[in-house]
Amino acid sequence: MNIRRQLYKKYRLEGLSGYKAARQAGYSHATAINAHKNIEKHCDFSQELIKAGLTDDVLSKIAFEGLHANKVISANITYGDADEKTNDFIDVPDWAVRHKYLETILKLQGKLKEKADVEINNYTNIWNGAIGKSNKVDQSGRLINS
Repeated sequence: MNIRRQLYKKYRLEGLSGYKAARQAGYSHATAINAHKNIEKHCDFSQELIKAGLTDDVLSKIAFEGLHANKVISANITYGDADEKTNDFIDVPDWAVRHKYLETILKLQGKLKEKADVEINNYTNIWNGAIGKSNKVDQSGRLINS
């Protein structure tokens, strides 16, 4: 690892943003703007995570707990007669947090991608075949009747 990457890694671990760490390490403005693509993919932070106590076992345990996250909400409980009310707090599943944990886990496992890889030409041909048409699409996406 070259000196600038080592400096970048040091500054990132100190808490600087990707851009600021890159600029302080001596990278150009253009390189620093896309630091996550240009620099960070070449830096290995795994040893630092292990030193900080974030081993794979610990991360797995935290992920498991996140999949069972709850939140506390207030509830007005009414008994038989509408005049008898009690204010109480209850635990309910926090579906938004659970979803975020699941999404992160699937991304780390490579089972969820940021963008769908859909090829328009193949999709159009499959769709047209399903509805009984034999239309095809050219490179620009226009239909060609055959």
